[in-house]
Amino acid sequence: MLNANAQQVAARADVSAATVVRAARAAGFTGLPHLRLALARSSAAGEEPAAQISRAGSPQEVIELISASHIRSLRAVRSTLETTDIERAGTLLTGARRVLLVASGTSLAVAADAAFRLTLNGITVQHSADSYSAVLLAGQLDAEDVVIAVSHSGETRQTLETVQAAQGSGAQIIAITSFSSSTLSKVADLPLVAMGVSEAQHLVESSSRIAHLAVVDMLCAALALPGGEQ
Repeated sequence: MLNANAQQVAARADVSAATVVRAARAAGFTGLPHLRLALARSSAAGEEPAAQISRAGSPQEVIELISASHIRSLRAVRSTLETTDIERAGTLLTGARRVLLVASGTSLAVAADAAFRLTLNGITVQHSADSYSAVLLAGQLDAEDVVIAVSHSGETRQTLETVQAAQGSGAQIIAITSFSSSTLSKVADLPLVAMGVSEAQHLVESSSRIAHLAVVDMLCAALALPGGEQ
C-alpha cells in the first residue's frame, strides 16, 4: 500500500479519504505523500538501495529522495576535507603557470565548471574533453604547472593516462575524487576526497558530482579571498 492514494487507503480501512488525510496530519506529517515517504524509508532498511526511487509513488517523493541524497553528499564533504587541503590546493593554483583540467564521462561537467571558474579568477587554464588531446597537453607541462584531475571512481583509464603523462612532465597533481583508496588518490600529490552518498545506487555518481562541484566552489572562493589568503 506504499503507493496507494487516500481513497484506496480509505477503502481498505473502511473510512473516508478525509479521515485518512486527517490521521496522517495528526501523526505529524504534512499529508499522505509525506507519510508514504516516511514508510518507504523505514521499510527500505536492509533492502537493495536501488529499489527506493523506482517505487516512489509521486513526483514529491522523487523530489524528497533526490534532495536528501544531495544534502547528505554535501554534509559528507565537511567530514572528508581538511582546511589545510584547500589551503595547499590554493597555494598550488596561485603559484602555477597554467592549470590543466582532466576528466572523462560524467566528471567532465565538473572539470568544465572548474575551468570556467578558475579562468574568472585570473588563472591560465587548459581543458579538453577529448582524452587524446588531454594526453598531448599533459605532455607539454612542466614543474611550474598543475593538473586538476576529476574522477568519481578514481579508476577511469583515460584520466589516469593523462595524469601519468603530466607526472612524467613534472607537473603537480590535484585530484578530486570520491575514494581515498583509489588509484588516482594514491598517485596524486594532493587528493581532495569528497564522497557522494546516496540511498539509491543509481544516484551515487549524481550525488558525487554535486560533492565535487562543491569542492570546486570552495577552491574558487578561497582564491577570491581578500589579500589572496586561502
